[in-house]
Amino acid sequence: MIKNLFTRSGVPATYLRRLYEHRHSVVFRLTAWYAGAFTVCLLATVVTFYVVVLLHGSYGVSHHALSELREAFREYFGVPLLIVIVLSGATGWLMARRALSGIEEVTRAAVDISKGALHRRVPVKGRYDEIDRLAQTFNIMVGRTQALIEQMKEITENIAHDLRSPITRMRGLAEMALAGRNMNEEYSSMAGLIIEECDSLLDLINTVLDLSEAKAGLIKLDVQKTDIVALINDLRDLFQPSADEKHIEFRTEGAVRPVFIYCDRRKLQRVFSNLFDNALKYTPDSGRVIISIADTSEDVTVSVEDTGTGIPDEDMPYIFNRFFRGEKSRSTPGNGLGLSLVQAFTLIHGGSVSAVNTVPDQGARITVVLPKTLSPDLLAGTNITEK
Repeated sequence: MIKNLFTRSGVPATYLRRLYEHRHSVVFRLTAWYAGAFTVCLLATVVTFYVVVLLHGSYGVSHHALSELREAFREYFGVPLLIVIVLSGATGWLMARRALSGIEEVTRAAVDISKGALHRRVPVKGRYDEIDRLAQTFNIMVGRTQALIEQMKEITENIAHDLRSPITRMRGLAEMALAGRNMNEEYSSMAGLIIEECDSLLDLINTVLDLSEAKAGLIKLDVQKTDIVALINDLRDLFQPSADEKHIEFRTEGAVRPVFIYCDRRKLQRVFSNLFDNALKYTPDSGRVIISIADTSEDVTVSVEDTGTGIPDEDMPYIFNRFFRGEKSRSTPGNGLGLSLVQAFTLIHGGSVSAVNTVPDQGARITVVLPKTLSPDLLAGTNITEK
């Protein structure tokens, strides 16, 4: 019957067909809700009026009595009318909130994705309205973007893998030539330079691969019970000659007693080596680099504060991105992977890393927070050694 009505020709049938096609739209639902609410309000008004009339015995009354009845109706109907207005406003607010809930989901998902959570999707609620179509289109767009980024990362990893072998062979050949007896001083210098450049490229490639594995969650941790204070002091002693060359005050503050945490010792050595190297690199002569160690019941906090050039505010959101180098750092040696590696290795330990400027253009402080024990999901598939 309904289908026959929609298939008929004519203006009324056309409008009915369009109305039926938009039955899942937000506009249709809001219209239906408001129409229903308005109808209920009218019915409530009529019912209230007749109740008042019956209570006052108004059937067959005179004109004077009806006049008095109207006055009584206005007097007694004021409160119900106010209640109806309040309920109508509350109903409208609830309907608007319900209608916009899907938009809020899209907004929250967009914010999460902008922070790097490319796996985030907007839930589709199966209402077949405009919000669901927007969510589906949004999810398709994010899926394609994620696939493109993953393809780019895969290409980068493949290039790194393919480059590592020939560069290693080049380094080996340069070492063989350097070990030869019949090489003059100029050729020896060139061979030594080739070895240094090969080492630099291999370090870059290995760092890119380590970052890719850490981001993908494929890296395995060799967990050991480690005294973080001793580890920091050993690394400080290793970098002390570099600090002495520039007359930089390089010291440790805070915890002096052993503080044990479960971690991958080698990876944390790379984390703090990068932080110490950056701090000493960007601190001018006669400056100061302070390492602070704070111990709590659940975690340990290590801060590296320097009196260098600081981090420009416009660069702060990007300093942990791979290959990012600010304008101030382009004149110094580096590849823009140090802080990316710090963040990646800290995160796989369940920790966090942050950076702030202590004084504008006069220094920065980078803080690493590490839990003393790793969560069960981080321990899965790892080797644990008690020492």
